[in-house]
Amino acid sequence: MLAVHCPRCGRPAPVSLASPDLVACAACHYSGPPPGEAAQGLRAAAHVVFQADVRRRQLSDALRRTLVTASQRHARLLVVFALASVPITGFAALVLLGIWISPDDDGRLVTGGMVVASWLGTLGAGAAVLALVRRRQRRIEEACAARPPAAPGEPAACHVCGAPLDGGDGAIARCGFCAADNLVAPAVLERVRARRVVILRSFEQAVSAELASFGRATSGAAAAVVATALVVPVTVFVLAVAAVLVGESMRLPVDAAVSYAAVSTAAGQCVGKIARGPDGGAVVRFGGFRRAELPQEQALAPGAPIEAVSPGSLVGRFVTAKAGAGVVEEVFSSPLTGNSAVVRGGGGTSFTSSIAGLCLGGSPPR
Repeated sequence: MLAVHCPRCGRPAPVSLASPDLVACAACHYSGPPPGEAAQGLRAAAHVVFQADVRRRQLSDALRRTLVTASQRHARLLVVFALASVPITGFAALVLLGIWISPDDDGRLVTGGMVVASWLGTLGAGAAVLALVRRRQRRIEEACAARPPAAPGEPAACHVCGAPLDGGDGAIARCGFCAADNLVAPAVLERVRARRVVILRSFEQAVSAELASFGRATSGAAAAVVATALVVPVTVFVLAVAAVLVGESMRLPVDAAVSYAAVSTAAGQCVGKIARGPDGGAVVRFGGFRRAELPQEQALAPGAPIEAVSPGSLVGRFVTAKAGAGVVEEVFSSPLTGNSAVVRGGGGTSFTSSIAGLCLGGSPPR
């Protein structure tokens, strides 16, 4: 608010560029010329306003529609986001259900954590987009909000020049003196009332700063919202992919708490994890990355001898897996797939396979 000290009582009294020779004090009801060189400063500030392109203080048709329909637009964004989150939530629930009912626990905790983190990241990204859109909306509203009325029944004043406004097209009023667009929605005026700053000097600088603030807030507003809506989800996706790549590249020492056994199957002598079955008996589980001939698990007869297999003893042995056949070069533990083996096949190519599901024997490749 542009103001001067009242010549009679000394309290701040609002002034306008439209009437630089008149000040009206609401405190002592003084009405007359402003003190000192205030009138000259107000005329200089008016010169700054009219030297600037009028479009710098007016809203485009798109921004006018955005401000007038702000609440409806925000509600539509909430509905769209809620609908878009349904398939993502359903997919995450199905994956978690599959992990929960699967008897294979290799990488269960890490995989489940990544699914939950991705779901929360997606929801967080959507919430961040909505919050940033809302913040951008409020910034535009406050940049072009009119000066709230000094008292009930009085008109709002132009945020650029301080001239009284005569109403306008709904929520937007155009100043009759400087042609600046002003938002006069009651809710916005109440919000900016608490932030009202009294300018008692340097009127030219204050007006220039107001024009610059209005320009920064309104230029490229639509593009900024679109960019935010695109960048945030893409960033979350990139971070999720990076987390998967990092998890797959980690090679930790073999988890010695997992016990393996070699049993006779339709595919030959194959390695699986020793676990307890639903009936309390011992079973050997071959995991999800097994050959088609192997069952998911095979029960062990009570009292039958178990041929225990140490992961380290597989190094140098020829094995067959779902991805092919070759010689085991290295064993390690992965946060995503559990204990794994690097197998070098024919032609010098290598692949990684879970230890559970490897079948022993056969001729090494030449």
